[in-house]
Amino acid sequence: MGRQKVVIIGHGYTSRLGIIRSLASSGCEIIVVSMVFHGRMGRFLRFEGGKPIDCCSKYVSRYYYCQAKDKNGLIRLLLEKCTDPDQKTILIPDSDFSAAVVDDNKDLLRERFVFPNINDYQGSVIHWMDKTVQKEHARKIGLNVAEGVIVEIKNGQYELPENISYPCFTKPLATISGGKQFLRRCGSEADLLRVLDKVAGMLDTNVLVEDYKHIDTEYAVVGFSDGKNVVIPAIIEFIVNSKSHFGIARQGIVKPVDGFEEILSKFREYVAGVGFHGLFDIDFYESGGKMYFGEMNFRFGGSGYAVTRMGVNLPDMLVRSFRGESFENFSGTVSGTATYVNERMCIDDWSFYHITEKECRNILSSADIHFVYDNSDPRPHRKLERYIRKQKLKRELRKLLKKK
Repeated sequence: MGRQKVVIIGHGYTSRLGIIRSLASSGCEIIVVSMVFHGRMGRFLRFEGGKPIDCCSKYVSRYYYCQAKDKNGLIRLLLEKCTDPDQKTILIPDSDFSAAVVDDNKDLLRERFVFPNINDYQGSVIHWMDKTVQKEHARKIGLNVAEGVIVEIKNGQYELPENISYPCFTKPLATISGGKQFLRRCGSEADLLRVLDKVAGMLDTNVLVEDYKHIDTEYAVVGFSDGKNVVIPAIIEFIVNSKSHFGIARQGIVKPVDGFEEILSKFREYVAGVGFHGLFDIDFYESGGKMYFGEMNFRFGGSGYAVTRMGVNLPDMLVRSFRGESFENFSGTVSGTATYVNERMCIDDWSFYHITEKECRNILSSADIHFVYDNSDPRPHRKLERYIRKQKLKRELRKLLKKK
């Protein structure tokens, strides 16, 4: 039997790169499937051409592109390009879409692949992606949640419930049906109707309208579960969110779990109750002195690599568990504190004029942990720097054209 094949499937190069580097010492053959929105390459990659930034890593053996919403295309790609006659290939979905597609095709994939699942049943992960299902489970174990109502949009039509309090906050009921584009604070019924009308003009879906909670501090945890045992090694505190990517942290702090023991105990109970075997991310926040459960994502969180850099390698735990190694070997908690920066968020904020070039460079230079920069694997960062230089030239050219 050759090296263990692992396929990482996702939309963002920084989060994929974090998993790639987390598995660098595992000896696995790493294959990447890059989900793209515009033809063969996404907006970012069209500036540079060639392979995606994460796939420049020396740890990547092969990479493929797949249209971002092509469910059947993704399954065909996996079956035609990523199987191995001598072993089951491990799949690591790194986006809500890829997690849902793999889960929805479990019975078709199970003979050739092993991947995150709930009690080995097809469709179970998709069921738990529903935020109303998650909130009900959270309530049962004593977690605080923001209350809300569901607005069903069908054929461009909907009815607005009467019991909505303002301000409120809109979310897709399941992330795969709308993503972050429908996350909006609505101060009045008129604001809410504008959001719902926009959604109704795009797709049929269910929108969750929650009571708005002012967030004092936003947190996340990333973890691993084998379906019964749950590892949560650190707290991630978001310091600054991206201005160009709603709801994604640009900068944050990784710190020990001290002081969070009570809520982490409930999170472990929560995940064990779901029965999920895989990597997960839970968003939560403090509002008015109380901690609130936000949502659980069935994938490695976008800031998860910061925890790997602090000494607890959750993706490696996942691969080892899928290979049948004992869970008792998997442990560890973060002991120190470190700041991190997501270069993609920082550079996109600069690219879209939310921050200056000087601010961008200062943010990048001041962080303890970077998601792209790595002296031992320099090619992704080199490509990122080439992109920055090209963007700078384009900005200068636009300035000259405006003066004329």
